[in-house]
Amino acid sequence: MKVLEINDINRKENFIYYRREFTGTAQYDLPGRKYAGRIEFTIETAPTGKKDIRINLVDSVDYPVLPVLQTLKEYILGLDREGMLP
Repeated sequence: MKVLEINDINRKENFIYYRREFTGTAQYDLPGRKYAGRIEFTIETAPTGKKDIRINLVDSVDYPVLPVLQTLKEYILGLDREGMLP
């Protein structure tokens, strides 16, 4: 399982400066097929600088959820490090 990309990333308006909320459409490469599903995710920065990422899969995925969430967290963290999030 691999995340190909996350499209249509929009940042939700939030008044808490250490918490950023986003919505988007994730493109997955599942065994034997490709799939696209809507997601919502939050990046919360702790006082120590550690980032906690929480993901909500709006559309269900016909694949075990835990590997999907772990792969999405790694991908989102990479986007954040590169400054690719709005």
